[in-house]
Amino acid sequence: MYFGGQGKDGHDRIHLATSTDGKDWEQEGVVLAPEGVNHVNDPSVVSVHGVLYMFYTLAGTGVTDSIGLATSTDGLEWSDRGAVFAPSPSPAWDSLLVGRPSVMHDGERFHLWYDGRKDLPPGAPEPDAPKSDTSRRFVGYATSADGMKWDRRDEPVFGEDAGGIHVFRSGDDFVMVFESRSGTQWGTSTDGFTWRSQGLLHLKDDESPHGHVTPFVIAGRESWQLFYGAAQAEAWNQNSIYSAELEPPAIPKTTN
Repeated sequence: MYFGGQGKDGHDRIHLATSTDGKDWEQEGVVLAPEGVNHVNDPSVVSVHGVLYMFYTLAGTGVTDSIGLATSTDGLEWSDRGAVFAPSPSPAWDSLLVGRPSVMHDGERFHLWYDGRKDLPPGAPEPDAPKSDTSRRFVGYATSADGMKWDRRDEPVFGEDAGGIHVFRSGDDFVMVFESRSGTQWGTSTDGFTWRSQGLLHLKDDESPHGHVTPFVIAGRESWQLFYGAAQAEAWNQNSIYSAELEPPAIPKTTN
């Protein structure tokens, strides 16, 4: 498991933990902490021809994110490539920040889903960023042959103020889980860029009174293992990682 953790200095780093059963985990320490940056978090790792590609949220200062890339052959030592996916030029919907990547590889190309926004809500801790009472996150989609140069769709592929997403395959369908203050929500698609919201997948509880963050699913035929950050404070920065075993929900058959 690769996950983001924040130190007492306020900076995020990417850590590794290992487990033989998915329940009891041993922390192996920090594996990615580029110097001189504020925010390194939200890793999405895929294996391509024996090389691991880690896409992650990167912010040099503040919270105006881009998406970075690091590569490894053993999962322990990583070579950082820096930012490979930046916000779009203004006034695009993702012109302020992009982050929280979810990446798949189909044998030929990388497929990237990410959240982005063009402004922040009032009171956000970024004094120079544009702010709006109607600030919302959207999900975008892009493809790449090498993980460095990307072709993105001009318009977002999903709304719902969705962020912290994970996209995976379940049979012939694409499934997206995403964070919310109500718990983990989900959506489905037949092509990866035309999505339908399916509502709540896993409701928050007393251990996560302020909702779930950055959910991730290991999807099996008999069960889905959901991992998520339990937001224990309104600031969403005092989290632990929890898991829940879910019965795979029936995916409505629709034509996109």
